[in-house]
Amino acid sequence: MENPFKKVIHNEKLPDIIKERVMNDIDFVKLALDFTDLMVIKYPDAVADFLKNEDEDDFNEDIKRIN
Repeated sequence: MENPFKKVIHNEKLPDIIKERVMNDIDFVKLALDFTDLMVIKYPDAVADFLKNEDEDDFNEDIKRIN
């Protein structure tokens, strides 16, 4: 990721409070993306895997009972 502060005119200095706010906003966006990934992708995949494994176990038990 390119540092946005290097694009600022070299003879001007941004106040530290603005740099801090920008970095906090970037951190917040990263956190929101990670949380969204967790809730939308990883959690449903985990639930699906859990249910799939449970169904396979039930199927295997049924096969054993029949034989």
